[in-house]
Amino acid sequence: SYFEKKAKVWQRKYARRRHLAKLLVLQDRNKKVLCPRSLESFTNWQKAQKSKTKCQAKAANQRRDYLHKLTTHLVKQYDVIAIEDLKTKNLQKNHHLAKSIANASWRMFRQMLEYKCEWYGKKLIAVDPKNTSRICSKCGYNSGAKPLEIREWT
Repeated sequence: SYFEKKAKVWQRKYARRRHLAKLLVLQDRNKKVLCPRSLESFTNWQKAQKSKTKCQAKAANQRRDYLHKLTTHLVKQYDVIAIEDLKTKNLQKNHHLAKSIANASWRMFRQMLEYKCEWYGKKLIAVDPKNTSRICSKCGYNSGAKPLEIREWT
């Protein structure tokens, strides 16, 4: 999103400004200046830190707001909701998908679904992920391992 990109830009600026401030503090210490500067005396990197923090908070708020709206919609629309009990730690080992999986906030999504189902008196079922892409949901036949391009939702 817009705020995630902004946070990334401000993260770079913050890191660069903090690094330069640290170098200047070390220079003052090495030159034995009478009044050496401290890291807190550099306001530029502190401003960058505040901007970065604001953008990160806004991105997190957007994500949380979306999850609240989605979970409320699902709980109001369906009486029984079944979710796969995935281990996100294992999924994040795939470096191509790790950021997307982390940003999806699956843990928060599940927690919201759990307490909203309890509030509205609906049922939430956590399905064990073992063999879910192998076993037919209608007849229960286990057809064995499949490559990713063949697997389908049934």
